[in-house]
Amino acid sequence: MASRADRGQAGGSVWKERRRQIRKVLKFGASLLGAAIVALAGWWVTSASLAAGGETRARPRLWLLVSFAESLTRLSYDLLFAFRGTLDAPGVCIVYLDEHAARALGQTGGVWDRRLHAQLVRRLTADGARAVLFDLVFGDASPDPAVDQDFAAAIQENGHVFLGAALELDSGLGADQERTVAPIPVLRRAAAGWGLLAFRPIDADYGVRRIYTGVENVPSATWRAAVKLGAALPDTLQARAESRWLNYYGPPSSLANLGYDRALAPDEVPPGFFRDRIVVVGGRPTLGTLQLGKDEFRTPYALLGRDFSSGVEIHLTTLLNLLHGEWLVRLDGRRELWIVLATGLLLGGVLPRFRPHLAALLAGLGLLLVVGFACWLVAQHRIWFAWCVPALVQTPLALAWAVGARYFLEERRRHALREAFGHYLSPHMADRIADAEFDLAPGGVVIEATVLVTDLEGFAALAEELHNPELVSHVLTRYFTQTTGHILDSDGTIINFVGDSVLAVWGAPLADPDHARKAVLAAWRLHVSSLIEIDGRALRTRVGVHTGQVLAGNIGSIQRFDYAVVGDTVNFASRLEGLNKHLGTNILISDVLRQQLGDTFLSRCLGEFRVVGKKEGHVVHELLGPTEATPRPPWLDGFAQGLEAFRRGDLEIAERQMRETLARTEGADGVANFYLQQIATLRATGCPPDWQGVVEFTIK
Repeated sequence: MASRADRGQAGGSVWKERRRQIRKVLKFGASLLGAAIVALAGWWVTSASLAAGGETRARPRLWLLVSFAESLTRLSYDLLFAFRGTLDAPGVCIVYLDEHAARALGQTGGVWDRRLHAQLVRRLTADGARAVLFDLVFGDASPDPAVDQDFAAAIQENGHVFLGAALELDSGLGADQERTVAPIPVLRRAAAGWGLLAFRPIDADYGVRRIYTGVENVPSATWRAAVKLGAALPDTLQARAESRWLNYYGPPSSLANLGYDRALAPDEVPPGFFRDRIVVVGGRPTLGTLQLGKDEFRTPYALLGRDFSSGVEIHLTTLLNLLHGEWLVRLDGRRELWIVLATGLLLGGVLPRFRPHLAALLAGLGLLLVVGFACWLVAQHRIWFAWCVPALVQTPLALAWAVGARYFLEERRRHALREAFGHYLSPHMADRIADAEFDLAPGGVVIEATVLVTDLEGFAALAEELHNPELVSHVLTRYFTQTTGHILDSDGTIINFVGDSVLAVWGAPLADPDHARKAVLAAWRLHVSSLIEIDGRALRTRVGVHTGQVLAGNIGSIQRFDYAVVGDTVNFASRLEGLNKHLGTNILISDVLRQQLGDTFLSRCLGEFRVVGKKEGHVVHELLGPTEATPRPPWLDGFAQGLEAFRRGDLEIAERQMRETLARTEGADGVANFYLQQIATLRATGCPPDWQGVVEFTIK
């Protein structure tokens, strides 16, 4: 019958497994609920955004979100231009009727003399301007009909002049109706075309973001001009009804412009300046008292503190967009909803599975991906969407949910584990253990792992000579900091520091199927970067690495225990490290470890050795470096032939090959030197009858 202790232990194991399963269910439930909440929030706000933008009908349950969604929509559009630089817009020019020009030309009465307009058109005709668009409404005849006739003649001579019309509110017959104020007939007949100059819709912040193409019977002036100038636009009501968004080329005043007075002065603007340019003529916003046109509007660049833009500049931007097909299009509403749903499910479902700081990092990366995707869509396809919904609504919501869920489900348990292990393990190790299902009870388990042991060559002698504990401490700090970095970067665990030696393990306390390769990679990186020079003396790191079974766990007593790895594998790794001193090598690995590495690392077999504490000989290899970055030494085959001759007892061939190896390495191969000494000893004593080439060491 099972004892009471056995029954209690079995019951405790069952309860521990049950708690583990409960935690898994709670984690899955938190991720599932978070995904649903974040996805639903994104869908709700995006639906309101589409409704606010006129893409869909606003539903009663969304009306509370419409104002918020409108702001996010505008921000999504505006920020794209803040992230983008100014684009080139050659072949255009704005001629401003500004306050300075009005004073210079004596036009301070409000309505400019149309003889000046005729003069300007003839100047532009002589220069070969491509087209002229007047952002002015000539709805009333001049007091002198001859002036209008002359202006019309100038327009007709040019052949590419476009005029503007206005929309006025007519309150007659008890109802408000819009009435078109067209140019007077004499000018209308002379022009290449005419159309509306209005902006619709104007957003709540007085911003112009959409292209207005006119009403049913009268297109906009920019549409009419673009079609006449050869734009690939069907001149139909259906084509005009399509939703188009302005693609601004730069902040206010980035398009070429000059004052009206300068445009008329040959000494200011040389002949030919306007050749092949599209010229838009209109009023510049002014703070003065002259009524020259105060229409100015918000553009995306107002986010950067730039001034509002003139209506003339927006008309020219619209004309260029239509002429070159460079306007923006908002992503189809269904696709936009799918994006926010997918983003919500991904963020809400994934972030709760990570620690808060890592979840914040992933949220930041997700935010960058959303912004990058939005910028890429605009740059490559001129498509935009309300990306601020996933960026500014879903990402913070998912992160807040992840932090809250993680705290209530995991943080208390992790805190207890960190507190327990923080007394005797590094914070890095404590965090890794806290993330796993780790048992704090004393005891260990036998596992397959790779053990690495290091030693700083010549440090003992140097410490004795220095007689300066502070300098010795400085050297050790540099060495341990460097060693620790390479080990932890390769997912290793530092077990302890003894003197100037470091013991590390891969595959414990957390299993790692790639433990052998990671340990050898850490050894190589440590060798490459570990040369320390003190008082002209170079200190090298010697490393021994071995793979095998170890007992890993909390080793010690009930009162005091430490996480450790013990066993023959650890001892042999230590012997390999010490063997470097006799062979003049830097990194030695066992044969069983080399077999696990495959062809990822280049190594050479150094022979078979029987080290202290071992009854049998073991084949040892020197690590030469990663195969892809390490050229195969040309002397390697000769050394292998010499080693094989040594094993057979053919000392003459062995000596010849070792000396050739030494010569080809310019005397730098310590292993060849070692074997030459062994050959000399064997010649003096003779090879034993059972000689198999095993070299025995009686000291560590």
